[in-house]
Amino acid sequence: MTAPRFCSEHSSAAGEPLAGWGAHQVRNILIRWPKSGWRHSLRIAGGMPDQLQAAIARVVGAGWRVNLIDRKPYDSDLIRVFLMPEALVFDLEPGELAPFLDAVANHALLKGYHPKPLALPLILCCTHGKHDRCCAKWGFAVYKTLAAEARKTGGFDVWECTHLGGCRLSASVLTMPAMRKYGRLAPADAASFLAAEAEDRPYVPRYRGASHLSPVQQVAEVTALKAIRPSGLHGPAQILEVGASENERHFIVELTGHRARVICRRETVRAYGSCEDLDAALPLDPKEIWRGDFIAIIKDTETNS
Repeated sequence: MTAPRFCSEHSSAAGEPLAGWGAHQVRNILIRWPKSGWRHSLRIAGGMPDQLQAAIARVVGAGWRVNLIDRKPYDSDLIRVFLMPEALVFDLEPGELAPFLDAVANHALLKGYHPKPLALPLILCCTHGKHDRCCAKWGFAVYKTLAAEARKTGGFDVWECTHLGGCRLSASVLTMPAMRKYGRLAPADAASFLAAEAEDRPYVPRYRGASHLSPVQQVAEVTALKAIRPSGLHGPAQILEVGASENERHFIVELTGHRARVICRRETVRAYGSCEDLDAALPLDPKEIWRGDFIAIIKDTETNS
């Protein structure tokens, strides 16, 4: 058997689950910067003046995550910037970008930069091959399919994006402002994925979990979703922990009026964190994971204990 050449292949072969890896920072700035300038960093690219790099460092120090985005064609000399969770859009002159970032870092009013409300939900697909080759191989194919499908159906603004975390789970996709993170998305998933997101619900087969939940809560959420799959599902899961031991956590998960009892069990898998680690033949990285077991649907007459 041929040894895996990509960390994502190794992760899948090791049985590492997607659920539990949905974390993402709340405050985000997305900056359109030509992909030709992207380097290993998720936020610093070739062609950026020192003043801009310093401003990016300051806004990151103030608690913001900065990612670069791009797509073709992009026929404007202005730099498009998205601010989340405020869901605002800015088109800035190149010389305005560094002062704008300082204004964000200092909580200054941004009216002078002419903000516009977000018109369409964003779909960010990591294609950051200079960070990890999995994102080039798997991510770009998914981006092209999603972009083509979105042009047919409308309703989404699709972008290539720098590192979203979890290269071994490529292709990685994040939706904003919903903040749902996905992994191992394939071109064949595109239509079903967009249909689910259009209804503001997670696409369960590739779902890593809601970003605001802890890893074990994400596993409980995804486990319940796979078991219940109620039609017309909307809104976040309500998760109540009802029992715990050293290696088990017990939850009641409520989804649009459906309640499920779920047990999550702690395990360890060993997988490479990146293709760089695989190439260097470093020791496999032990990762603590949780696996969820659906126990039962809970009827209204039952208690939560």
